[in-house]
Amino acid sequence: MKIFSVIKSIILWSYERGSWQYDILCVVILAFIFFTPNRFLDERHSNDPIKNTVQTQRTYISTNEITQVASQHTRLSDLLSDVLAKRYQRKVTIKRVEIDSVENNTKNQDKDNQINGYRVWFE
Repeated sequence: MKIFSVIKSIILWSYERGSWQYDILCVVILAFIFFTPNRFLDERHSNDPIKNTVQTQRTYISTNEITQVASQHTRLSDLLSDVLAKRYQRKVTIKRVEIDSVENNTKNQDKDNQINGYRVWFE
């Protein structure tokens, strides 16, 4: 019966401040915070497929960054995923691409769209 009363006191935190029991509980909590491995609480390392769903991220790729990559891609999505793979050091899947362009209007010229970069959503 005494064990249950001790467990009840711990769960309900019924010890007075400054008592040795209170100090022990504080030390146990701090030890848990500082000595628990990251993989124990980090959801990215779990084996549960529901928790391991990859969230889509968004980034911006400038045309300068694309021209620095010397590759022979014919499709824009392949070129962008190659740039992102080098940037993030992992294989990525492109979900969506938007073109960032500026319209240059002058009196003597028609509308020219100059592409500054791409907004890319990827996994």
